[in-house]
Amino acid sequence: MEIKVIAEASTKLQRLFVGWGVSFLVNNDILFDTFSTPDTLKHNLSKQGVKISSFKHLVISHDHWDHTGGVRVVLYNNPGIKVYLCPGFSNEFRNIVTQYNCRIIDCRVFTEIRDNIYTTGEICGTYNGKTIFEQLLVIKNNDGLSVITGCAHPGIISILKRIKEYFDNYPVKLLLGGFHLHNKTATEILCTIDSLKNMGIETVAPCHCTGKLACGLFKEKFRENFIGINTGSIINVNI
Repeated sequence: MEIKVIAEASTKLQRLFVGWGVSFLVNNDILFDTFSTPDTLKHNLSKQGVKISSFKHLVISHDHWDHTGGVRVVLYNNPGIKVYLCPGFSNEFRNIVTQYNCRIIDCRVFTEIRDNIYTTGEICGTYNGKTIFEQLLVIKNNDGLSVITGCAHPGIISILKRIKEYFDNYPVKLLLGGFHLHNKTATEILCTIDSLKNMGIETVAPCHCTGKLACGLFKEKFRENFIGINTGSIINVNI
């Protein structure tokens, strides 16, 4: 199974010219987040040979602008698409979604999207002193789990503990996405890396809000088990 990085932006220069955020495509029909700008999303889909009308499932990690900017264009081009939301998402965002002919699925708990692909359901955290609700994607195979995160606002370690508990301590083979460490010190980042290693995380592919410093430290500590992520990257996972 392929995980395609449709859009990823993590630098100030990218934020100025192309936008900010992430969007991943799983199994060719599950879109996870929609980046910050619809034009960039459409351009990148076309460049990667993906039809914008080919999605059956849309999963939104959390309702921040850098993950929901392309929602309208996705919903418009995919009538009847299943949209997976956290119950705590804002009414403002829900009103956008309900304008289109789609099926909303509120994910309060772990929810299976299709065979061996799950959303974690709603996980509560804080961001800038406010409550935030977020969900992640989990792919299960015979060897372990692949976890995809948008921003991990509730804390990547606590999130992974919850995932491992649900899947009976199944090993996490891949951790991909934004870890929200861009505002952390080197000491704090290294503490997180140590915790991830102690949890048995095998391969990491940080991007977006993880931050330049953190990505550098992850590369140093995980070595050959570090994957650099850019728009257009493809990661293959067994299922």
